[in-house]
Amino acid sequence: MTPRARIVSVVAVVLGCALIAALLLATTDQLTDRNVPGNPALGLTSEFDGVVNSPVTDFYNPPSPLPHVSAGTILKSEAIDGAPKGVKASRIMYMSQNNAGEPLAITAYIAMPDRPTTTGFPVVAIAHGTTGLDPQCGMSQAPFTPGTTGFEYWNFLGAQLVQSGMAVVVTDYEGMGAPGTPTYLLRKQGYDVLDSLRAATRFDPAVIDANNLAMIGHSEGAYVTLVGADMANEYAPELSLRGSVSIAPGGVPPVPAAVKAIVADTGSKSGGPRNGYITYLSSSWSATYPELLPFSSWVTEKGAAEVPTYAKQCQGQVVQQMTAPFTDYFRQDLPPELIQVAAENQPITRKSPVPVLLLQGMKDTGIVPQVTKGMFQLECAYGSTAEYQQFKNDTHRSSVFASAETYTDWLRDRFANKPAPSNCQGM
Repeated sequence: MTPRARIVSVVAVVLGCALIAALLLATTDQLTDRNVPGNPALGLTSEFDGVVNSPVTDFYNPPSPLPHVSAGTILKSEAIDGAPKGVKASRIMYMSQNNAGEPLAITAYIAMPDRPTTTGFPVVAIAHGTTGLDPQCGMSQAPFTPGTTGFEYWNFLGAQLVQSGMAVVVTDYEGMGAPGTPTYLLRKQGYDVLDSLRAATRFDPAVIDANNLAMIGHSEGAYVTLVGADMANEYAPELSLRGSVSIAPGGVPPVPAAVKAIVADTGSKSGGPRNGYITYLSSSWSATYPELLPFSSWVTEKGAAEVPTYAKQCQGQVVQQMTAPFTDYFRQDLPPELIQVAAENQPITRKSPVPVLLLQGMKDTGIVPQVTKGMFQLECAYGSTAEYQQFKNDTHRSSVFASAETYTDWLRDRFANKPAPSNCQGM
């Protein structure tokens, strides 16, 4: 075993044991449910399905060669037409880096209230959930066009925050705007979101309050905001981050039982969201770690022929079209190296330098609620200022709407320099 493999294996065991311990603690259910009427249908209407491909224009072609400038530098921008009344929005392309630390361009959009301000708008970076890997599945291409993936997360998070007097910057992630390697549940996405905040502070300094910055994410994006908080002091110490919100965070625990559960045969005779999740995970991780996790180690013969095509589609399309049972496409004997890669990409590795809020719907079938509780327990174990709230009647999508008042008030309090609450004590 190489030194690198030994280190990663030790990390996997330590993090795995910590997560298992946290899950056991979390099952004690000492937390109080939020008294919010749940509506599992929220977010399930057709405009949120993300089945309309977004147009990808020449704007998404980065300059060649890339200039030698710092991360967060804006390379270009353009106004976005069709913003709702009272909102102004622009696309931006900014500098960041890939998983190997090499410079690359990433795209995003910035939206804010269309009114004068004397104090500047605080900025919240939004990290979006699973929508796909390709540019037509990004956020900045058509955020105000119903049926697109950008519209999905404008409605999920962006509109609420802008209507509350905040500016938002919404990254596409690497490869989902400007060219790049497919990225899904990788720690490097922390660069994407932190560099989007750097870019936002430089976009229009006269109307941006660079002293009040925060992050919020859902699903895949909730994993990204946990990573962003985890690496903030090391990667972007100059940012004035006030807090980070994670709603139903995704992730792959570095535990064999958890990995087996991800690819287990549930007996279902049809497809579902899991087909899309593992399509994107296998495509991203095999591209990022080709020697450890070649694509062939993930897929069956049918999957080898069809998954690459589905990987270029957005999640709503995959759910509609990838209709065969999961095990028709994916192997159940994934290589042990998957544990190593999962360990390298755990979102929580140290005490968070900023307060963290974790929110979870208890009727979520996409994210196991106990895993979110486990992540909260890890934050507490590291000494982070962390708060966990659960919504007993809500699903993966409806929890975003049910928690809107909770996360908005929490962010306002962080921007007002009020002490952040924590319910770690006694857990």
